[in-house]
Amino acid sequence: MIQSKTSAILSLVICIASSVLLVVLAVTFPFFIRWLYFSYHALQLNTAAAERIFASVIPAFYCCVPIAAAALYMLIRLLFNVLHAQVFISRNVLYLRLVSWCCYAVALVTLIFGFSYFPLLFITFIMGVVGTLLRVVKNVMQTAVELREENDLTI
Repeated sequence: MIQSKTSAILSLVICIASSVLLVVLAVTFPFFIRWLYFSYHALQLNTAAAERIFASVIPAFYCCVPIAAAALYMLIRLLFNVLHAQVFISRNVLYLRLVSWCCYAVALVTLIFGFSYFPLLFITFIMGVVGTLLRVVKNVMQTAVELREENDLTI
């Protein structure tokens, strides 16, 4: 029990740190991506190609920021429920469902922008897989909630 509570606390800390990082990146992303690109390609500066990349990556990132913020918020709420021993409840099933849809939304955004910058299509694939994985976990959790509710009615 102590180990699972420690794991939930660690997950909560990671989600909160990720939320802070998301806010920092939301403020600094254009500067960060330009610094990253030009420091990596310092020997082969091609500003026209860089601007085409920035024209895809920066809008894609800013379209995904509110989706990621919503997903992190729901994960934090889910973890608070777990810490308060409220695991098999319908609210947690809802959180998992919404987080999976957030993954699919990010996949859609990166698919759209991926036509102009191909590496974003890798994020599309990864988010599609994560969204599907979360749907499976959501289905398992939903079945567990239904079983718990049925057992609560049994004498």
